[in-house]
Order: sequence, then structure tokens, then C-alpha cells
Amino acid sequence: MKKILTTDELITHMKEKGITFNKVSEEAAREFLSHHNYYLKLSAYRFNYSKYGSGHEREGEYQGLDFGYLKELSTIDMHLRYQIMEMCLDIEHAIKVRLIDTVSQNPNEDGYNIVKLYLKKEDPQFKILRNVHNHKSGEYCKDLIDKYYPFFPIWVLVELISFGDLIHLCAFYDKKYNTEILLKNKFLNTIRDLRNAVAHSNCLMNKMTEQMEDSKQPDSILTTYIKNISSISKSRRTKYMNRTFSYNIVTLLYVYDHYVPLTAKKKRYEKLSEFMHNRVVRHKDYFFNNGKICGLYDFLVDVIDNLSSKE
Repeated sequence: MKKILTTDELITHMKEKGITFNKVSEEAAREFLSHHNYYLKLSAYRFNYSKYGSGHEREGEYQGLDFGYLKELSTIDMHLRYQIMEMCLDIEHAIKVRLIDTVSQNPNEDGYNIVKLYLKKEDPQFKILRNVHNHKSGEYCKDLIDKYYPFFPIWVLVELISFGDLIHLCAFYDKKYNTEILLKNKFLNTIRDLRNAVAHSNCLMNKMTEQMEDSKQPDSILTTYIKNISSISKSRRTKYMNRTFSYNIVTLLYVYDHYVPLTAKKKRYEKLSEFMHNRVVRHKDYFFNNGKICGLYDFLVDVIDNLSSKE
């Protein structure tokens, strides 16, 4: 069992691992770790750097890694999480609008019937209803729950269930009425996972260069989506669509492109492009010697700029 280390001990530990304090002094690092971030989270970004190999005099130490680089990656990651959360919320809202609009135009539905059928078939143990009831103690859902529980119309239920349950409900409706609310259902699990990760402030950029598991392959729909971007060669497409981080970001962009209305997504792509061309590269000199990070950045910039330039 590892013992908890003081801030001074953590700095000593990092120095032993080859991490330098040139861009950020030890004193500034101590203050940052004490008040702005904690070691476990900050150190996660070290996985984007290689270690000296066997036989080298610095075997096991990180190559070219400064504390300032870890700090900068953690800050960029924080801003990226805010961007992704907003995008996931936009997607969730768009799906809710599409579902309710579809139900409202169905002459065989009153909005209550589909909920009754769904809960009867998919929630025999009352897990969904119990989760909804647990929200009754909160100020924002209390009135809705008091008024409708347990006989919810669909336009109320969607405000009370999780994103995962919303996807499940839409899939149930699509199957029953042969509709296509979920145009690309197979990608929405990735959106759900991203949403959950950013909601819990999990690191996204800690393993940016990690390859996909051998058992997984990039979906042909997404590779074709990238294939249509002329500035991205086949070799770059193959390389970065086989990395988990960039593949998940492309999945998010693809789903966003298909669900969110034109005006809203145009503004989002412009905001993302501004983020990539300004905040992300504020300390670009930190990463000049890390070809893996620079290559990934160039790939994502090409994808995002392509979207933001669309009419």
C-alpha cells in the first residue's frame, strides 16, 4: 500500500522520475499542487511522454518532461471538458426535441401510452421510477414529480431520466413505431461515456496517443466522414482513427453534426476552432519536441476547421 506523500515529497518524487521544473519553479509547483490540482490527476498526463529505455543511464525516467507541461495539459483538458459538456448537452436536447416532436405527430400516441409501455417492458423492477422519485428532494424536479408521479407523459419523463435511459427510451420507440429518432444509435454510447467522464472531471487527455484495443476497429461510417476531408491523407486518417482519444472526439463531432440544428452547430464549430487556434496553442513551444501530441493536434484542427468552414 502506497503512503500519502506531502507536497514536498511529491516534488522530490517527480524529480526522481526525471520531471524538471524549468517552466514552473518548484515553489510555484508547490502552490499549484496545494490549491489548484492534485498529484494523481496532474501526473496522469505523464503517459503522453516516453521513458528512457533499458541500458540508458536515466533508465525509467521521463524524456523531456517538465512540470509546466503537465500543468498546461491539465488546464487545456479542463477547458476541453467544458466544451465537450456543452456539446453533449446540445445533443441530449436535440434528441429530446426530436423524440417529443415525433410522438406529437403520431396519431396512435397521446404521450402517456408510450411511457406506460416502456416502463412496463423495460423497467419491471422500477429502477427508473425509483431513480426519478429520488430526485424529489431536489428543488428543480420536485414540482414535476409531485404532479405526475408515477404516470408521466413523455415530455415530462425526458426531463427526469438519465442520458442513458433517454437513449434506451428512444430506441424502444423507434423499434415499436419503425421510426429513426436515433439516426446513429451505435455511436451514442460513446457520447454517454464522454458526458459521464466530463461530468466527473475525469482526465480526457492523459493518454492521447494510446492505440485502440486490438479487438476494436474504427467504424467505416466515421472513417468515411474523415475521408471526405481533403487535407487529411489516408495515412493520417488511419493513424489517428486508431487512437482512442482522437476517435472519440471524431465520434462526438460526427454525432453533433447529425443531431444539432445548423445555426447552433455553426456557432459551436467556430467556438471550437477559436479554442484550438488560440487557447490550446498558448504555450505551443512546450510541445514542439513531442511529435505525438503535435501530430494529434494537427489532425483534430483539420477536422474542426473543416466543419467550421461548412456553409
